[in-house]
Amino acid sequence: MPTHKPTHPSAPRRNWTLTRISALAITALATASLALAPAAWPQSQPAPVQPTSQGTNQSAPQPTPQPAPQPTPQPPAQTPPPAQPAPLVGPPTPALAPASGQPTTYTNTDGSASALVPAGWKVISGSEGLIKMTGPQYGEVAILGRVMGAHNAPFAPGKTGTDNTGMSMPYASTFEDKVAMVYDQLVVINGGAVPQGSVTSVTPIPVGRAIGQCGRFTGAITATTGTFNAAGTLCVMPLENAGDFKNLFWIVQVPASEAATLPALAQQIITSYNVPTATLQVLLKPWDQIAGKPVVVMDPGDSQCFELAVIHLTPTAQLPRACGGTAP
Repeated sequence: MPTHKPTHPSAPRRNWTLTRISALAITALATASLALAPAAWPQSQPAPVQPTSQGTNQSAPQPTPQPAPQPTPQPPAQTPPPAQPAPLVGPPTPALAPASGQPTTYTNTDGSASALVPAGWKVISGSEGLIKMTGPQYGEVAILGRVMGAHNAPFAPGKTGTDNTGMSMPYASTFEDKVAMVYDQLVVINGGAVPQGSVTSVTPIPVGRAIGQCGRFTGAITATTGTFNAAGTLCVMPLENAGDFKNLFWIVQVPASEAATLPALAQQIITSYNVPTATLQVLLKPWDQIAGKPVVVMDPGDSQCFELAVIHLTPTAQLPRACGGTAP
């Protein structure tokens, strides 16, 4: 893993596009608008050939010459619309794993993570625990295991933070605002404009002492390229001495027209994400000593709790007590 800092109870929230927020445009979700092929116009027909009068009585009536039909004026060819960056993932990217007619399992070439790829979807990026994929419809995006480093400072869309972090974000901001800022940042750095939207629900996830704050969320987004619905998980790690903190992000996004399919799709994709314990420990490990506390080393128990509760969304009744659940 590289040593630099990666950039890679429920209530409806107010409009999430704020001058200080603006970061929920999942395809940096990735398919360009289809170029319209010029229409096929009918070809003009030649004038009919008239018979000659050779060998016939010159006084015989001759057919009245007919003017040759004029070709139908052709409008100028349509100009293909410019490719639009898909929300969250930017312009089209060559697929690492092409679309298939059947669901498949994709594993990063470095072995750092794997996940289910739905039928018709393709993987466009995968390394160091991160997997990004897009669906056949514009705006269908999944981002799994994205580590976004942040510096404790006012949010500025598209700007990186100090200490080589991927963004600035007030650590004291609400969980809903953190979801919005991380989303908006991903949109902007992938070529999109700051969207409007709202976090429509948040469900806290119980996690171990060293992990910080985690929760599942849903949201509705209006961007210049369309309207979308999203569901995902965000974990905000503890604030460290230098004022930096890690954020781990999973999100599935679809066009608003597919909102009814989102809960099942998000559950299917996010819970299929698997990462080796060694990689997960690196993802969860603090960069620096947590402010005012001894250095925390992520132990296997914390990693297991994170995998069960955050990634696989294990119900509380099935979680061990050590992980915040009620099971033995």
